[in-house]
Amino acid sequence: MRELVVFIGIIGCLSCQSSASKQETTEVAQAQDTIQPTGEKDVIMNTNPELKKQGDLQQDLNDEGGGHYKYAEKDLNVALPVIAEILKAKGYVAPSKEVFEKKMHEIFAESYSPGGACRVKEHEKFTMLYEGNTIETPFPMMSDDVVAAKEGNFIWQIPLVSSLGSFVDSVHFKIDLKYTQKLISRNKYFFNDSKADLAILLNEDAQFLSALVTSFGYTKDQKLNDLVMNEYLKGSDDEIARVAKIIFRKDCSKQLVIREGLLNWVKAHTEKEEHKMLDALYYYVFDLYKGNNDFTLNEKRKIAAYVDNIFIPLHDKFGGPGWPTTELIFNLEARDPEIRDYVKSQHFYNLPEVKNLYGE
Repeated sequence: MRELVVFIGIIGCLSCQSSASKQETTEVAQAQDTIQPTGEKDVIMNTNPELKKQGDLQQDLNDEGGGHYKYAEKDLNVALPVIAEILKAKGYVAPSKEVFEKKMHEIFAESYSPGGACRVKEHEKFTMLYEGNTIETPFPMMSDDVVAAKEGNFIWQIPLVSSLGSFVDSVHFKIDLKYTQKLISRNKYFFNDSKADLAILLNEDAQFLSALVTSFGYTKDQKLNDLVMNEYLKGSDDEIARVAKIIFRKDCSKQLVIREGLLNWVKAHTEKEEHKMLDALYYYVFDLYKGNNDFTLNEKRKIAAYVDNIFIPLHDKFGGPGWPTTELIFNLEARDPEIRDYVKSQHFYNLPEVKNLYGE
């Protein structure tokens, strides 16, 4: 075992119950937490006894209907300081509060928008960001919901104590570094600008990266867009058609959300002989007019305009055999005679290709 011991002070964010013994309280106050590397995959740290208590309670979780303990805010409160120390020990540099919040509002812009209010829940020590508009349980297991720590400035998922490592005894905790690599790389990539960690995430955390695009609407990272959209392109025609449902969404207020970053991806990746995804969007709009769905008539018109805005220049450049013969809004006039007048009344949504063609 190495003789070098690195002492790290850890502030326990603990909500001690009033019934806690005086002896336990003294232990909490006096404990000096230590992270002690004993090998590449063997790191042991001192931690608060409350973590052991919550870890034991979590052995009887009712998340699958078989246990009696319900995951609570306290479980996160005792785990987050440990996670912060793991990140620190592995080289994560916590950004300032201002930098962290700015980046969070960039990545989770849809959630922090007025229409995303139902997907965000503030707690004293953390913020929950939910991937869907319907929240069935406040602390769901096995999901891509995000926990954003207010102390330490990092993100993770709902943590089980057992997922972070195992107890050597009541106060010594051995960290599972292999499991926590996703935690480390996730935070280093997004908040320390560590490009090298993206390769790890693409290999080990692709599901979360995909959720950032498909569920949270983060489309500013082209490598993440590539991950998601190329996966759709590999699928059948029906699977490709589903891409429309991640581009055109409804927020908590039932208002239309259009993810322009993904529309631009389709535009950039369409060729004369490869236009399956563009075709899927084109015919998706026709399907919207066929029956009942979540969109109003005016929302359908707006969707049509946004699709046409990428279709028009691509059709001019590549159009021919195998392509739709007519621009989308022209083609829709038989079903919706007032579509052009309505789009004009909306100043063509400031879409240049639509304005140039239909504003003549």
